Amino acid sequence: MKVMAFVGSGRKEGNTSKIVGAICDGIKENGHDVEIYNLSELDNKGCRACGLCQANKVEYCSINDKMTELLPKIADADCIIVGTPVYMLQVSGHTKQFLDRMFTFFIESNNTTRILPGKKYITVTCSGAPAEAFKNVTEYLNIIFGGYSKMVNAGNIIAGNLGDKDDILSQQEILKQAEEIGRKLN
Repeated sequence: MKVMAFVGSGRKEGNTSKIVGAICDGIKENGHDVEIYNLSELDNKGCRACGLCQANKVEYCSINDKMTELLPKIADADCIIVGTPVYMLQVSGHTKQFLDRMFTFFIESNNTTRILPGKKYITVTCSGAPAEAFKNVTEYLNIIFGGYSKMVNAGNIIAGNLGDKDDILSQQEILKQAEEIGRKLN
């Protein structure tokens, strides 16, 4: 199984990264291939709404950046993990730019999605507020991946009360839950 994980936090080795890492540790126990990308370090120039992907004039995207290089790998992956902190009531800007570039998989003419249906996805959201405060961010991600993209939800982790970089270390139950989600992925 090929898994691609994307961390949408600008904070290196922070809470989101630690939870995504725990999921990936569980996945690796089963011998699956995992690639982890930090979206804040990725050359992603953002969607320009040129429409070339929708007009089938390019295979994935007309923009020449690292994200375009990753789109075929995403198409080839069996599972995508997206972890994001909650900034200003929503996914981080890095995560939003990533999601916008996933538009290449959406077929505008008939409101369907190509390539992604049936693949699995896992989401992680982290906030400084109690976890319940921003369940809507996970719901938003579930609409994108499970709804529009017709992917299969393999797990959601919603973590709260995470202000400082290492606060997740005092919530070991969430890290254990993350590893278990990873172990169950097949």
